[in-house]
Amino acid sequence: MLAEAEYDLGVLMREDPVELLADGPMQRAQWLAARTGLDATAIWEWGVIERVSTGLLCTQIGLEPVGRQMLHAADVVSRSR
Repeated sequence: MLAEAEYDLGVLMREDPVELLADGPMQRAQWLAARTGLDATAIWEWGVIERVSTGLLCTQIGLEPVGRQMLHAADVVSRSR
């Protein structure tokens, strides 16, 4: 797959959804952007996509509570923008 560099960092955004919400949704994206010189908004947006797709897959295969946590984090983060 050919995608912008921020896509790869979006994968890092999806991890630890409980921690992500505790720290604030944009903090992790801004931290990654500052260290890589990439766009924080694009990292954040790819992270939302990654959380939704991973949350749906985890829910489908019965990997809980991870699936619910991912989808909950995606819902909260999508409203915070």
